[in-house]
Amino acid sequence: MPPEDYLRRSPIRFDEANYQVCYEYWQRLKGQRKSPKWSEWDWFEIPVRLIPYFLVVDVIHETAEAPRDYVYRFWGTASVTMHNFDFTNLSIRKIRSPETAMQTARQYDEVVETHEALGSAYTVQAGVDGLPYVQTSLRLPFSSDGETVDQIATYCDWSRDMLKIRDDHIRAFGERPG
Repeated sequence: MPPEDYLRRSPIRFDEANYQVCYEYWQRLKGQRKSPKWSEWDWFEIPVRLIPYFLVVDVIHETAEAPRDYVYRFWGTASVTMHNFDFTNLSIRKIRSPETAMQTARQYDEVVETHEALGSAYTVQAGVDGLPYVQTSLRLPFSSDGETVDQIATYCDWSRDMLKIRDDHIRAFGERPG
């Protein structure tokens, strides 16, 4: 990802309180380790109104047969509303906008390779002619063995533009992914 797309890298101080709450909770879980374990995450430790804006991917590490991939373990209800589709259990390769899919993969790759939380500008665009919407994303690594990132949680509050983006997605891609 080009450096100009970064808002901040660990340690991060967000201007928006919701992002800061999520980041500080992850920091408390992490302690002195590189990352906490996903099994330590407790949804009750963050305000319930933030949960719909979370996504969680399982990192499918590269093998001789297949490149690295990311599969959605959790796709928050705000994203269901915005995309008009639930991507739970699907690869990010199923994201309908090729530009958004590439940008998402680059950000996840960066988290895996640096083992750091990443705050960045995230652009979503429905189709070639869709309006681009820029939003902050917070991507948080998790590791079951303390060394390898195997889950990434993302908090991205789309509430400001969610219905406009949903309408753009429906115009560009129809009611359901093809």
